[in-house]
Amino acid sequence: MTTVRSLTRAVTAALLIGAFVAVTETQATAAVSPSPRLLANPGFESGLSSWSTDNAGATAVVTSPVHGGNGAVRITDTSTGSGVSVRSAHLAVLPGEELTASIWVQQSAAGAGGTLYLEFWRADGSRTTPVSSMEAASSTAWQRLTAVGTVPEDAVTATVLAYSTWADNGTTHWDDAGLTALPPPLRKVPNAGFEERRNTEVPTQWTSTEQNCTGTACPVQLLRGTVAHGGTGYVLINDTSANEAVSVLSDAVPVNAGETITASAWAHRLSGDGARIYVEFRDANGNRIDSLDTVVPAGAGWQKVTVGRTAPAGATTTSVRLYGDLAGVGQTRWDDVELRSSADVADSAALATGATVLFVGDQRVESYSGVERVVHPGTKAGTDGRVLTGTGAGTWDANPRMGGTVLPAAFPGEPAYTMWYQTSTGTGRAISNDGITWSRDGRTSAVFSGGPQGVVRNPAWAPGSSVPKFFMMAAENTQYIGKQSNDGITWTAIPGARGIPGFDVATATWDPATQRFVAMIKNQLTSPFGPRTTWVSTSVDFKTWTTPRPSFAADLLDDALIPAGAGRLGTTAWSEIYGMPAIRYGDQYLGVPWIFDIVYSPNPFGNPGTDKGRSHLGVAASRDLVNWSRPGRGNLVQPGAPGTWDYGFALSSSGLVTVTLPDGTSQTRLYYGAFAGEHMCDDAAKNAGQCTTNYGPANVGMVSWPTDRFASFHADGTGVVTTRPLTAAGKALTVNYRPAAAGDSLRVEVLDANGNPVQGYGPADSVPVTTDARAPGVRAAWTGGSTLPAGAVRLRFHLDGGDLYSFTAN
Repeated sequence: MTTVRSLTRAVTAALLIGAFVAVTETQATAAVSPSPRLLANPGFESGLSSWSTDNAGATAVVTSPVHGGNGAVRITDTSTGSGVSVRSAHLAVLPGEELTASIWVQQSAAGAGGTLYLEFWRADGSRTTPVSSMEAASSTAWQRLTAVGTVPEDAVTATVLAYSTWADNGTTHWDDAGLTALPPPLRKVPNAGFEERRNTEVPTQWTSTEQNCTGTACPVQLLRGTVAHGGTGYVLINDTSANEAVSVLSDAVPVNAGETITASAWAHRLSGDGARIYVEFRDANGNRIDSLDTVVPAGAGWQKVTVGRTAPAGATTTSVRLYGDLAGVGQTRWDDVELRSSADVADSAALATGATVLFVGDQRVESYSGVERVVHPGTKAGTDGRVLTGTGAGTWDANPRMGGTVLPAAFPGEPAYTMWYQTSTGTGRAISNDGITWSRDGRTSAVFSGGPQGVVRNPAWAPGSSVPKFFMMAAENTQYIGKQSNDGITWTAIPGARGIPGFDVATATWDPATQRFVAMIKNQLTSPFGPRTTWVSTSVDFKTWTTPRPSFAADLLDDALIPAGAGRLGTTAWSEIYGMPAIRYGDQYLGVPWIFDIVYSPNPFGNPGTDKGRSHLGVAASRDLVNWSRPGRGNLVQPGAPGTWDYGFALSSSGLVTVTLPDGTSQTRLYYGAFAGEHMCDDAAKNAGQCTTNYGPANVGMVSWPTDRFASFHADGTGVVTTRPLTAAGKALTVNYRPAAAGDSLRVEVLDANGNPVQGYGPADSVPVTTDARAPGVRAAWTGGSTLPAGAVRLRFHLDGGDLYSFTAN
């Protein structure tokens, strides 16, 4: 069981010293209105409840002066060598959300200091960058401070910090804090923060005008260090010529004509002039048809610069260019590029009937305290998880493995379960009566020459139909292209099918909620080769697919979780995403990322196929296939010990299978494949010191969970989980909860959208859940009834021990 501790501890203000950089910002027009976040006790009307302080003796809640209500917090700072602060409770956030924090401050005397910080935190309790700040002007009047920041990929919570500046002393009063959020954007710039590690000379997934130069003499340099705006990576444009332009251009992302795009980046102009940011539009042939730029203004430190433009007729893609003027010279650092669009929309509060909300991701979570996030590895089948083994070295099926797909029977006469999997020679097929014991049905060869990149049942097929029964995504040359079959054995080309650029790994699934096929594809075929990341494309007919766009990539926390010293021959190990299916599961998509921890790369600037390292299977959730939340970084499948069949390199099937057990409960299964050793590790690589464990044979295994129980909020004592606003008026609420010990219980409170208690739905009105409430769960009830009230509401789960996995409105 892998846990992530709740973030309740305070971090001393002394740790903040030296961590911040003054910023100014040119704010872009938001495509959607910001939504308020439920900041606990924002006006200090309940004293310092829900706020922590690093020096309790220097803080007090007073009744005068106040900005609003009856309370404000007073900070009395008597030292010029340390600071004093109060920090809000943690709020759950989603990577890519843009948060705006605000607070009112009054100085007792001009120059007494006072700074507002917006902080972002990882699941392990460490603070990430960027941290946005705003310092109070010298004034004794009440003034409103604001700080704006985009949630980094590896952050899971945010806090608001009111801080008496380290070098100042005096008395400040603080009141009426607030926090609002814009949703994560639908358009994502690949490698937007310049953190990808494969190429150490130039930023991957960007094209430089100086692509062939290296070292400090290069006008475009990828650098790392604490001077970065966020994370550790940034780009330095060192323009020394007054008659040549220098720039880097992002990979293109899809856009629609008429869509308004706002591009932004953080820039630090070190010297000279002429630094600009462009938003550019191209047609289907890749020709630039329109662009607009803005100049980085003079000023100290990092500045957020933005430029907005409406995509013209004929535009199919957009890119961001970071530019040193043709006639200008000077040095500028660039970091944290972002696109926002008029197509961005706030997440719907509506809960579809019967759509289960998992606590794998935080799309529906406002805040939590007193709980820890737990990812629950599945229970392996049999003695070691294996359900299908190879037919012997050198045979057609020596190394059976996933990716592939297992489908249960949907019509009479079909095998109870059919598996398509990767073999040494192509696609294998096996059948089973119970999903555990499998037969090749006498087969002695592959059913298709290529590997299966996900098999889906055609939803239009029915007995007697003339349409094909199955579709499969296959890799051919440098594209993924659809195949069809009437029996799952003989596969042919789909007439008129158009391929998706790429090769090696893709997964295909069917989404019944949106009535479309979803392909998650590996995208690394840039020149020079970039890191393995996952892009998404969709289709309504398996023939024509949307232009792929960035979906999922490894982040700095993945790198940090690799054991220290794992790198070989002086390599600092890093993570990439080898593949990931996106599986519709109730209210969200469930992702199973294949996280490849690379310990040595023989070709860091070339084809990465010989990289060494192991992979493990994580879990993530999304509601739009582009923005993913994974606050729990534990393994969904626990790797075996060294020397076992699934120690080395794991791959998952493209879907999940849910079965009803004889006792009436349901079980959800994931089939996975694994090699015993490291990726592409042979005797020669071992002897060279590049790896330690031979790649070894592959097998197929299976793990299972009681349905919905992939991840939970776990409480050893009392804990609280509060949702964002939901709309499910008049529906019954069922909860999936397991007490861990005698006396554990769960109560469900209902609040209105603003966080106020709803009459008759308080904790004392809730009928406690005290039994193991497996899926479909136990119906929540209150003394006055068992249906949710009208209007938008928030749910507040009060745990007294145990695990909360999911809830459903029926």
